[in-house]
Amino acid sequence: MIDLERLPRPLLAFGVPLLFFAIALCIMPIAEVLQFDPDEGIELAKVTLYRQGYTLYDQIWNDQPPLLTILLAQWLGFWGHSIIAARLLILSFAALLVGAFYSTLRLTVRQPYALAGTFGLCLTFGFLQLSVSVMRGLPALALAMLAVYWLCLGMSGEPSGGQTEQSLWQRSWRCGWIMASGVCFGLSLQIKFVTLLLAPACLGQLFNQGTTKGDRPAILVTLWSIFCGLSFLVTGLLTDAFHPSQLLETHLNAATQTTLQQEPSWLRLLMFLAEDLDYSILAAIGVWLLLRRNLSRHNPAFPLYWLLTALAILSFHQPLWDHYSLFVAIPVVWLATYTLAYIAQVWPSKKRWKRPIFRKILAALVIFAIALIPVKLGVNVVINQQLTQASHQQFLVIAALLKYQAQTRWLFTDLPIASFYANLKVPPELAVFSTKRIESGSLSNDKLLTLLQTYQPEQVLLGRYPNIQAALQPYLAAHYVRQYKQAQISLYVIRSLIETQSPIIPAISATHFSNSTFKQP
Repeated sequence: MIDLERLPRPLLAFGVPLLFFAIALCIMPIAEVLQFDPDEGIELAKVTLYRQGYTLYDQIWNDQPPLLTILLAQWLGFWGHSIIAARLLILSFAALLVGAFYSTLRLTVRQPYALAGTFGLCLTFGFLQLSVSVMRGLPALALAMLAVYWLCLGMSGEPSGGQTEQSLWQRSWRCGWIMASGVCFGLSLQIKFVTLLLAPACLGQLFNQGTTKGDRPAILVTLWSIFCGLSFLVTGLLTDAFHPSQLLETHLNAATQTTLQQEPSWLRLLMFLAEDLDYSILAAIGVWLLLRRNLSRHNPAFPLYWLLTALAILSFHQPLWDHYSLFVAIPVVWLATYTLAYIAQVWPSKKRWKRPIFRKILAALVIFAIALIPVKLGVNVVINQQLTQASHQQFLVIAALLKYQAQTRWLFTDLPIASFYANLKVPPELAVFSTKRIESGSLSNDKLLTLLQTYQPEQVLLGRYPNIQAALQPYLAAHYVRQYKQAQISLYVIRSLIETQSPIIPAISATHFSNSTFKQP
């Protein structure tokens, strides 16, 4: 039997994320699913335009920082225009997150429990799907998690070898990790601003740990903040990222916030906790254990800072999308791992249990969490099967688009994922065709009609927003002919391209689209 404690740390530090990458690649249908989330289409539509020379913010309407779009464009430029390549980049970020999370756990708990906690994170609700979805939340969180690891590494006492006084070299070593943490955190903000909610937890950790180790906490906080700010500013200047009118207008629109989320945010947060109820219960015990000890002397206090900060900030934020659940799931799993390690430590000593009922309750909770493992894996399989089956029909729509691909300059669509598969340009103002923009008034029916008249696209594909399709119907009926219909999805082709006979739509598989590199029309 393998003794996990004897395995070299570097081997596991690199082996754990690589193993996750391989397993996720095997079990997730990255080539068979058209889209895991509508946001995938938005990201990929922007990348398609950016790779053809269109500029973000000036030409491509964009309400997010630019770093992920630029990275995706460079990545696809090397590997080719493929959905598989795009999803592999996101999976690489997910592996980075998993590796950083494992390494952070390893600073405070023994190796077997760090592995168990990392495995638990991978099984949290929606984690595997987010790991292969071309969306920016997880990549931003991966860099933030790496920043957290470097911060905890810099604040740990490992380099001092147990000595109370630290040499100049040891202090420099710690400061180097703290500076690297700030730089990495600044980069995460240039992918998505939402990771800013982790900043108070990072600053609180620096202050408390600095006080405990005899450092000047104000210096550590300032050092981390300066390098975080410099990283954010320099990256922003190099990528022309500062366009507040687009970056802020839809996110701060009050009408959008109230329209897109009807239930209170605190109720949505409770749903996030309930989705991984087994971990949440163990995490609650972990919080109780931490509160009994001196928090400033233990790195495990960091997940408590993280969880409290996330719950406090997100309870006032609307809307809360599903991918925000990771900001709750990560500290919850971290605290649950701390509970598991504590149980294993005190379990052999019956004298530590003043009331035997507590021992039985904790044993039942651990068994409950283990019993849910096949259930969670089964739910993931069912969801993947549903997405794959739905995609079989949706790929026929892409095949219909390809009939006139060579004659198409512009594709007008509220399903931007189709533009990526067919390698067709959407009007730059419509790359972000989202519910948030519609509700904020950034995309009104009148503006959409104006864009339709201005670009005169050869093909129009509508299906996500029936109200918009109905509003544009008079213009479409006058200038276009509907060539394909599937459920509420309709494809219109400009009359000048219509042939006398009805087009024959070829039966093309999902693998064809995922592996092909289409020629630019």
